[in-house]
Amino acid sequence: MKQYTILAILLLFIHASCSDDGVEINDIADFEDFVRDEMERQHIPATAVLIFDGQTVLYEKYYGQSNIASNTPLMDDHLFLMASVSKVFTGAALLQLYEDGAFDLDDSINDYLPFSVQIPGYTEAITFRMLLAHTSGIADNDLVMDEHYFYGQDPPVSLAAFMEDYLSVDGIYYDANENFFDFQPGTQHEYSNIGSALIGVLVEEIAGTDFNTYCKQNIFNPLNMQNTAWRLDEITATIVTPYDYIDGQNQAIEHYTNTDYPNGGLRTTANDLHTFVATLANDGQSGNFQLLEPSTVQAMMTPQIPSIDNTVGLHFFIMDSSNNIWGHDGGEQGVATIMGFNPASKIGAIVLTNQGEADLDELFLEAYKLGLTL
Repeated sequence: MKQYTILAILLLFIHASCSDDGVEINDIADFEDFVRDEMERQHIPATAVLIFDGQTVLYEKYYGQSNIASNTPLMDDHLFLMASVSKVFTGAALLQLYEDGAFDLDDSINDYLPFSVQIPGYTEAITFRMLLAHTSGIADNDLVMDEHYFYGQDPPVSLAAFMEDYLSVDGIYYDANENFFDFQPGTQHEYSNIGSALIGVLVEEIAGTDFNTYCKQNIFNPLNMQNTAWRLDEITATIVTPYDYIDGQNQAIEHYTNTDYPNGGLRTTANDLHTFVATLANDGQSGNFQLLEPSTVQAMMTPQIPSIDNTVGLHFFIMDSSNNIWGHDGGEQGVATIMGFNPASKIGAIVLTNQGEADLDELFLEAYKLGLTL
């Protein structure tokens, strides 16, 4: 028998919910009308929605076009760029090595890097936990990062070389003012894409292999995620075309990559993403494969810095506190993504779109609420 939290039971008695624009959602038909209305209102060409109860898919539907010019309908094997949802995979890769005993979460990262990273003006060491909870003090310098978008190709520069050039005092992109926040590591929360990319370098140094290979060997292949890749040259299936709405029309963006790819460069399908997320919801286990130990999964969804921000776990966040939904969202050029689940009920949702300015919070919450009734 399905087990529910008290909150979930209460919500089951409230079958009807109303979105902010006053649309009453009572059933699947109402929900699908709501999705289509949101797509029209927000100029979203394609939307994938998958609602799940742990490893069981409760609802799955693909709306719109993955490519407008060719009139290609969105299909279940089409890959979306995940944007910052990618960070959950990056965090999981690092935590696998933590479980192997390679380091402690409060170790200094400089003990494991081939170059030193220090916040200017402070002597406090940056730790693994700080990177995972975004309290490292490493900042995103958009001028540098924008130069490292590569359209139609994979990055010609290695992740490690770029990160050393960005963070090392001798690096060509080093900027004491723009590349770092002015606070002692561990004392403030500031979301950091570069900090997440540095996790990829730590994985490479500790595992002794490049980050892409590590993820394939230790996450994608064991979970049979056959439609998931960090690199464009490893994808043979259709990639959903990204769009930004400019001057009254959706304008296509050429497929691109970033040198700092572990923070947002993963491409996958709703089904493959569900496989990964459902594994976390199942205490880190999928079949005979243990992705992460239950205690580690629990730590990912436990506030790590409650005195600073009680919504932050280990590369996981509270997406909706009233429903105890943990997950991650993402936004990049031409894409917006969100996924999350309630760790107690295991019910969750995935919403993937190819519109860079889309706000998916309400769509996601309505999908989750629908899941409580299915």
